Amino acid sequence: IHLDLDLIMPIKNIIFDLGNVLLRLDQDATAKAFMALGATSFPSLKDHASSEVILAYEKGEISAMEFRQGVRAKMGLLESVTDEEIDKAWNAMLLDFPKGRLELMRELRTDFGYNVYLLSNTNAIHIEHIDRVCLKDYAESSLHPFFNKVHYSHELGLRKPSAEAFEAIVKDLGINMDETLFLDDMLENVEAARGCGLQAVQVDVETDLGFLQLRF
Repeated sequence: IHLDLDLIMPIKNIIFDLGNVLLRLDQDATAKAFMALGATSFPSLKDHASSEVILAYEKGEISAMEFRQGVRAKMGLLESVTDEEIDKAWNAMLLDFPKGRLELMRELRTDFGYNVYLLSNTNAIHIEHIDRVCLKDYAESSLHPFFNKVHYSHELGLRKPSAEAFEAIVKDLGINMDETLFLDDMLENVEAARGCGLQAVQVDVETDLGFLQLRF
């Protein structure tokens, strides 16, 4: 991804996306895992907003049990496929945090004086796995200590790219949009953030975020 750093100064706040920005993902691994369980159809995870059951789960509108039942029905899985097997397949996409990625969040706060926030389209099953497995080599048991505040879509009841999601967290945090930089791997989310008045840059998990250590 080409970095477009046409920013208005000064930046006081940085809002990060999680998946494919801070956390490595392999969405094909989840597709393959569900196929191995006997899925006869599968919504493309690269465009999984097309799946109503995933959308509803990421907005906290349905429970984990309802999500699993929806997955069985949508994918043509047998009822004999267990909850544990569904969760394992669903979590297969979650890999790890590149070295130094989370440490940078703390440095941006303590050494550079930014307010650092997280805004992720996610769900309870994924967050439980991230806290328990992806953070196993860290002293922290959740992502909360790395940020001033964390916003997960399933708790917020809203997901990107809706304007309401951006407006809700800006109001909650009491920050100014024009002093805030939003970083996401999906162009539609970046454009939506800009449309709300945030400064926004498209990055991904391979982007060197060292540019953030230049004080804007």
